[in-house]
Amino acid sequence: MTMHPDLMKAIVLAAIVKMPSHSKRQLVSTVRERREKAEDALAASVVVELSRRF
Repeated sequence: MTMHPDLMKAIVLAAIVKMPSHSKRQLVSTVRERREKAEDALAASVVVELSRRF
């Protein structure tokens, strides 16, 4: 599936907005493990949202 880059950015931003505050803080953490865990959670939420819509 090909998506317009701006649409993908909007989807990711919407997923970030829905994340709990501690997860948002972990996205910018200097500790790699925390950041990777938060990125995985973000990716999972994007996949779930995309599967609901398409």
